[in-house]
Amino acid sequence: MNSSSFRTVYSELLSAENRVKDAVIVDERHNGGGWLHDDLCTLLSGKEYQKFIPHGKHIGNDPFNKWNKPSCVLICEDDYSNGMGFPQIYKYLGIGKLIGAPIAGTMTAVWWETLINGMIFGIPQVGCQDMSGRFAENLQLNPDIEVYNTPADYINGYDRQLERAVREMMKNK
Repeated sequence: MNSSSFRTVYSELLSAENRVKDAVIVDERHNGGGWLHDDLCTLLSGKEYQKFIPHGKHIGNDPFNKWNKPSCVLICEDDYSNGMGFPQIYKYLGIGKLIGAPIAGTMTAVWWETLINGMIFGIPQVGCQDMSGRFAENLQLNPDIEVYNTPADYINGYDRQLERAVREMMKNK
């Protein structure tokens, strides 16, 4: 959830190889936070408004700098800070479905400080309030499709949340 990770997501999602895909699953599980909720939601909320057709051949669409196909976001119970903020805004804007486990209300901007001895600590500074006046902190975010991975799933390399997300995105074909 920092600038370099956003540039990676942006360039990979809109690459020639991936631009032709029918849908995207954004896996932001186990996300400790950052500050990309608006950037990611803007990237994923493109609405097609024109096509490029030279000599009768379709070569692309606008917006060219946004994803304009279906998406969903995988979430889990240990997403924190903007790891909760991004899916909260994604859901609020109606971009797509959240799939996974509920997230505790942890969206408060933190000011990070480093002491002379190298110790780093965070001080909660800014509450994020929605347009109806509710703060995100202490407000649980529930997925649209609730799915839990079990400890046995982790041990065996099985991901029922991802499997459910794939099934959801396949409905768009």
